[in-house]
Amino acid sequence: MQPLTRTSSIVIFLILLLSSAQLAAALPIVHHQIDAVITPDTGEISVNDTMTLPQDDKAVRFHLHPGLEITGIEGGQLTTTVKGTHTVQFSGPKRELTLHYSGKIRDALVDVSDSAGKTQHTTHGWIGPEGVFLSGSAPWYPLLDNTRVEFDLTVTLPNGWSAISQGIQQPDASNHWRETNPQDDIYLIAGKYRRYESTRDKISAQVYLHQPDSQLAQRYLQATHRYLQLYNTLIGRYPYRKFALVENFWNTGYGMPSFTLLGPAVIRLPFIIHTSYPHEILHNWFGNGVFVDYSEGNWSEGLTTYLADHLLREKRGKAADYRRSTLQNFANHAVPENDFPLSQFTARHGDSSQAIGYGKSMMFFHMLRIRLGDKAFFQGLQDFFSRHLFQQASYDDLRTAWEKSSGKTLKPFFNQWLNRTGAPRLSVENATLSRQGNHTIFSATLLQSQHAAPFPLTVPVTATFADGQQSVTKNIEMNSRKKSFTLELQSQPKRVAIDLNFDVFRQLYPEESPATLSALFGSRHVTIVLPSNAPTPLLKNYQSLARQWQAKRQNDWKIITDKALDTLPKGQDIILLGWENRLVDEFVGKHPDRLENKAGKFQVQDHTLNVEKDSLALALKNSGSTTLLVATSNPKAIPGLARKLPHYGKYGLLVFSGDQPEIREKMQWEILRSPLTFSFGD
Repeated sequence: MQPLTRTSSIVIFLILLLSSAQLAAALPIVHHQIDAVITPDTGEISVNDTMTLPQDDKAVRFHLHPGLEITGIEGGQLTTTVKGTHTVQFSGPKRELTLHYSGKIRDALVDVSDSAGKTQHTTHGWIGPEGVFLSGSAPWYPLLDNTRVEFDLTVTLPNGWSAISQGIQQPDASNHWRETNPQDDIYLIAGKYRRYESTRDKISAQVYLHQPDSQLAQRYLQATHRYLQLYNTLIGRYPYRKFALVENFWNTGYGMPSFTLLGPAVIRLPFIIHTSYPHEILHNWFGNGVFVDYSEGNWSEGLTTYLADHLLREKRGKAADYRRSTLQNFANHAVPENDFPLSQFTARHGDSSQAIGYGKSMMFFHMLRIRLGDKAFFQGLQDFFSRHLFQQASYDDLRTAWEKSSGKTLKPFFNQWLNRTGAPRLSVENATLSRQGNHTIFSATLLQSQHAAPFPLTVPVTATFADGQQSVTKNIEMNSRKKSFTLELQSQPKRVAIDLNFDVFRQLYPEESPATLSALFGSRHVTIVLPSNAPTPLLKNYQSLARQWQAKRQNDWKIITDKALDTLPKGQDIILLGWENRLVDEFVGKHPDRLENKAGKFQVQDHTLNVEKDSLALALKNSGSTTLLVATSNPKAIPGLARKLPHYGKYGLLVFSGDQPEIREKMQWEILRSPLTFSFGD
């Protein structure tokens, strides 16, 4: 998925130029009265925009897309134009200016992802027969530095086309939108749509689809009301009058104020309505309700991930698994050369930035919640939202809100986690179990064994019992390299575990990190081994897959054939392609307890695959490195495997069928016993 909020790169750049003092004050508001005529077939737009400035001034400076030409000015004189930046001089102080301009906006889609095997296409702006996508990234309206906007927008389009923007659709015309709340940007989306709507509690849920699909629309309408109610209760009143799901003309996952822009394939993925969709709705509180002060880092993605992706799994009892996957994803992708502090994260541009700006940030908020307790955490969150709605806010503003709600000093905690890279590594020494009178005492010393300085940690220690007795957890506050502690228990435990549920952002042990596809796609050095004896159609498609996956790792990933190797290399991450690969038998032989390959059947534990019909992706560890086997007898399935497999990173076993191919089975390997867990007999 692509980022779930989308802020103009120009806007981010301008924000970063502001001082914290400037950001602390509410930015002045420019009102735009826009009449736009769009001709999708030619990519042209013609605009009349009457701007009302915040105060009387002698001149105004603004940005316009270089493809747009100013054809008329009422109320001033154009004095300078430099690379899309224009200055209009007034004869005397005034507040109102009308511009007439027109031109073509067709900035090609570009892939901005730095992840192996993945693409993340975006455009600054596009007007075409496929649809219209306009924002401040390609300024289609006069964009002034250091301001916010309100607007009244009327759009003229061909018959059968609809326009969508922020705010409320006006009753006088279907393509007339008005937004009276301060905004960072003005978005204009247009296309041929079928519209569905449902209103509850004075909030309109809307769905815009390219093709009629009442069942799909109803599922999203019901989900919209459900998630709005959840976050109304948790955080505060939804700040807009509508929320719309809008189908885009290329695959995106963008969140704008009061609507989201999802690609055709994304909308129809069955799990999206339970995962990414609530994430996008929540962005209307954080990111598109309270705006981000990017000068201190983008806090909204991590906070939204925590209160959407994580919270919904928490309600299903799956939060610990999600946190462990998050830690493993960080280990796979945020390797030292890709790591950077949270305070430097602005937006996702691949797996490494996502592992930090979404994953590490999510864990930061989780650790903070444990430190503060639920009452203080959510009280602070509600206060932050009410105080900063429609204003920019920073990590520092969040800290202030939580210090007020908890009565605790949080500056050292924030400084450590926002400004440092890396993660702590926990270890235990001198663990003993003894009897003292009627009690059992577990004693140990916690260590942070990473080379870097210690992090401030709250480490849960959990004792579980064989007789069904409720588990006991004690939180250990750790602000130094070592911390000794004792756990007093009423009876002998069956097990004592340090960070049993992965509540601490830390380095995982190999035993806690089963083999995944993500480990391969996040690796800097991979050898892809082609099957030299595969039939020509298979071999050609395997070669294409290899080149596609290697494209963003040209200097670090190499492609060879199985003839170049006598045996599987030790200590290297390997991708084996094809049932015909002569190294497959050696790979199987290294895992006799899990794998068997004979008579056209491939056995993976209790999963039996038909070599002639099934397509397989299987990751297993070997001497600290990971080997991924990708095999099929269907050459038509390979392009789909090349495209889909990088998006199934958390799994160790995937089975597909058909030409497309369609997922049939998926599995994560079990976690082996952690070095942070101690078991005791009767």
